[in-house]
Amino acid sequence: MKVRKVVLALGLSLCSVLWAQSGTDSESIAELFYTLNGDAKDPHKKINHTKGFCAIGELVPVKGITKTYDIPLLKESAIPTQVRFSLGGGNPNASDGTKGRGFALKIGGKSDSWEIVALNAEISFAKDLEEFVKFFEIRIPKDGKVDSQNLAKVTKETPSFANYEKYLATLPLTPSVANTKYHSVHTFYFKDTKGRDIPARFAFVPVMGEKGLTPDEAKKLGNDFLEADFKNKVASKPIEYKMMLILANPKDKTDDTTALWSGKHKEVQIATLRVTKYDGDGCNRDVFMPAVLPKGVGAPKDPLFETRNEVYGITFGRRQ
Repeated sequence: MKVRKVVLALGLSLCSVLWAQSGTDSESIAELFYTLNGDAKDPHKKINHTKGFCAIGELVPVKGITKTYDIPLLKESAIPTQVRFSLGGGNPNASDGTKGRGFALKIGGKSDSWEIVALNAEISFAKDLEEFVKFFEIRIPKDGKVDSQNLAKVTKETPSFANYEKYLATLPLTPSVANTKYHSVHTFYFKDTKGRDIPARFAFVPVMGEKGLTPDEAKKLGNDFLEADFKNKVASKPIEYKMMLILANPKDKTDDTTALWSGKHKEVQIATLRVTKYDGDGCNRDVFMPAVLPKGVGAPKDPLFETRNEVYGITFGRRQ
């Protein structure tokens, strides 16, 4: 716990510097989310990934992985892990038949900890703070209605937005969290035993395999099938994911979260996540901070990583 608080404090301090340098106020970014997803009757409402449920599991490192990567946390045999599955957006009653899915972990080892926030999309919609703000501003209703013509125009004119929209069209709508692949989006730096920082993105690959639904199949499942499906599956056996590092190639963009990496990449499994038990909704008001990293894992160098941490910290404070 002490390590987590220190890392969080350092992360937020660095965020403040970045915000000051960019001329963007972190409180104004938080207000943007509250304008879109807030509720005047519930000022403590979670304003993104509002709908979700919790689970308990363990991260089981691959035997001998610390002979390759100098990450002491991975020397432990089975690390208790809290898991949260969620939907993107601020609607607590959103339909599960949407593509935007979230996945968050608190990995609490004996000597270190790691918090992860991942998505079912490989890339983000914005490469910098300016685009990040613009993406949400064009979605703010005016007179109770979103200006769809302006939304379409700005999306078409902004390459990051247009590429993200095109990418989403290829993303499968999955019937279960057990069939969903989750991605880090950001590039992290994994220290190897030779002292080198290896840039890599990571993914949690479902052992049951990825699976997509047609729109008609999704309609037949209703609005709340994910939680029920999870309870049913985990009651009979654990749901497992392979935690894979996707190592960057020399020409890959490691500081741009909108960039899809093309071609073949070396992949290394570093652990298996075993999700063993449904755990209600108690973690829904908690915060998962991507800045909480274990020794041997370095933070991303893109413009948005610290932004996420700063805004998470502010909105978590407002939920108290």
